[in-house]
Amino acid sequence: MDFGLIIMQLLWSTHYNENAPLPFSFSSMIIAALIAIGLNIAFAMLRKKTTDIEKMSKIMKESVEFRKQMMAAVKKQDKALIAELKKKQAYVNKMNLEVQQQQMKPMFIYMIPSFMLWILVFPYVFGGVVALSPIHPEIPWITCSEDHVKNDLQKNADGTHKGVCRQAGQIYLWGWFLIVNFAFNGIISKITKTALPSIT
Repeated sequence: MDFGLIIMQLLWSTHYNENAPLPFSFSSMIIAALIAIGLNIAFAMLRKKTTDIEKMSKIMKESVEFRKQMMAAVKKQDKALIAELKKKQAYVNKMNLEVQQQQMKPMFIYMIPSFMLWILVFPYVFGGVVALSPIHPEIPWITCSEDHVKNDLQKNADGTHKGVCRQAGQIYLWGWFLIVNFAFNGIISKITKTALPSIT
């Protein structure tokens, strides 16, 4: 199941407020960023309360070490070591499953209220776009293109515009939320001590 596709379908079907209290401006961009950072901090604290970060870190480090040992054994064609490591495979898989379950617990608690806010509430507060990207051409799903602007400036029978784009490069509300999340997630994880080692 493509969760990204489902999320985008929800986002595209959202109704935005054309006369939002905080319309497209530098102020709305900053306020939306601060809200995104606040929610990111709230998620980090939730994860800290609902998961054993120390245990998860230990398991993930073991998993990374196991993977390195297996790759080295395969590369050297060390059949004895491969056989020995394969005996440990079930344990490692079980521990990885536990980590995934631990990670999903706070995510499920956080996702529903977060999506409700960004899909149903904030579009009426901020409208559909909150920032302007200096990068061209446009970033798919994140920024408005020239074609989006041409289409969105047209009006429906009730006098409302067909979409939210007024200028190429404008960043959609959800796009700005994602950008801010990616930009600050690592910093917030380190500050709240909820950072986990990479399993890759």
